[in-house]
Amino acid sequence: MQPSKILQVKLAGDHAPGVLPADATAFCVFTDEPRLPLGANLDDATRRTIEDLLRAGEFKGEADDAAIIHTPDAGTPHGARRVLLVGLGSHGDFCPAALRRAAGVAVRRAREARVKHLQLMLPDVAESNASELARVVAEGARLGFYENDFYQQHDADDQPTLEHFTLVARAPGDHFLRVALERARIVAEAANWARTLADEPGASLPPREFARRAAEMAAEFGLTVETLEAGEIRERGMGSLWGVGQGSDEPPALIVVRYEPEGASADDELWAFVGKGITFDTGGISLKPAQGMEEMKSDMAGGAAALGALRAVAELKLKRRVVAVVPAAENMPSGRALKPGDIVRTLAGHTIEVVDTDAEGRLVLVDGIAYARALGASRIVDLATLTGSIIVALGDHRTGLFSNDDEWAARVAAAAARAGEPAWRMPVSDDYKKKIESPIADFKNYGGRPDAIAAALLLSKFAADTPWVHLDIAATSWHEEAQPHAPAGATGTGVRTLVELVRG
Repeated sequence: MQPSKILQVKLAGDHAPGVLPADATAFCVFTDEPRLPLGANLDDATRRTIEDLLRAGEFKGEADDAAIIHTPDAGTPHGARRVLLVGLGSHGDFCPAALRRAAGVAVRRAREARVKHLQLMLPDVAESNASELARVVAEGARLGFYENDFYQQHDADDQPTLEHFTLVARAPGDHFLRVALERARIVAEAANWARTLADEPGASLPPREFARRAAEMAAEFGLTVETLEAGEIRERGMGSLWGVGQGSDEPPALIVVRYEPEGASADDELWAFVGKGITFDTGGISLKPAQGMEEMKSDMAGGAAALGALRAVAELKLKRRVVAVVPAAENMPSGRALKPGDIVRTLAGHTIEVVDTDAEGRLVLVDGIAYARALGASRIVDLATLTGSIIVALGDHRTGLFSNDDEWAARVAAAAARAGEPAWRMPVSDDYKKKIESPIADFKNYGGRPDAIAAALLLSKFAADTPWVHLDIAATSWHEEAQPHAPAGATGTGVRTLVELVRG
């Protein structure tokens, strides 16, 4: 595995000696007037060339569109010889999330064009805060720079050339812009770290290696970590987590990472982020179809997001006690594996009939949620690539949100909206209880459709009266195909939402 490269993002005027001037300048273009930023610093000839292109409809400014124009007379700021036009859609549809995505598009298009140093003119959008726009641009640029080709060999001539990204704003010396860029760096790097975990092959990231990388990250960012190994998991009564992992030669692990802000006391409220950590999911004895099973290496994306959020929270020094709990296991078929009809006894004391061994995520999560409650968590968010049902319901643009508490649900949904990771609240109530009723155990783990709701209802029984939100990220955690702003693979969904939640 090759180490990931990091894009250097600066404000205009901040470059260290030896950094070459920009060789391309990016402008955001709208589909309606004014098409180009009013303050765009272009010479007359270059501006006319661009405006002719827009009038002819050769570039419409639609979201995700990008085009490069060569300007031999260096008519852009700082003498850049190429202009990169990036579409933003209409002014009426503009939101920070659109600009974040456009920045990712710009970075990826610039890299294709072998640009070494790209500068982007921050658009001047009515009623928008410049530091907020700068933050989402810097986030989007770093997120767009991410690649998961770390197992590919490249010739030197094939290596991506983009190294520097400069943000050109009207007041580059503004303190708030610098603060915004630093926050963007921390959050985007944490999200990209989570993506590297979810993109890692299952053979390279079994539960113990997942725990080792969590500990390595914790040491770097001043977090405390505890890993419960298989024997202790079993001794403590986590029969659900143990049961899922018992079919694999790789033992399960419970990863616990804590953040205690300076000055915090044990009496302060503790929030818990519980992330599903299935490092590979074959479905167990209820074996999945072969087609698409390779993507099940990312079935621990919820756990990666919980850990990535803790990394960012620590680096930002936010004033909130937080713990990440990641129940990690491989779900494999073998002579030792759980069989349909088996019953597991959970940490909370409830028993669950295992109707379908491919409904394993909820089994590990119930022990994770119970453990978080045992630690004293007063509020819980769990994240999981849990059900195909949520993909049918919402597609891949929104995460499914389930909750037992309206106020907590509203706070998490608002954080998700601010983060550009929108969530849609779904029902979870005893109207659906027959889906999880078992004739021989307290609950069963699968009752057919609507499975996303039934799974959430089962989790809610273990959250009990603790305010709890479940985020089903089955669709939003992964791109099936390459996007204009991202490669195929892990998205890091959840990291930004959790950080926004802690920030308040």
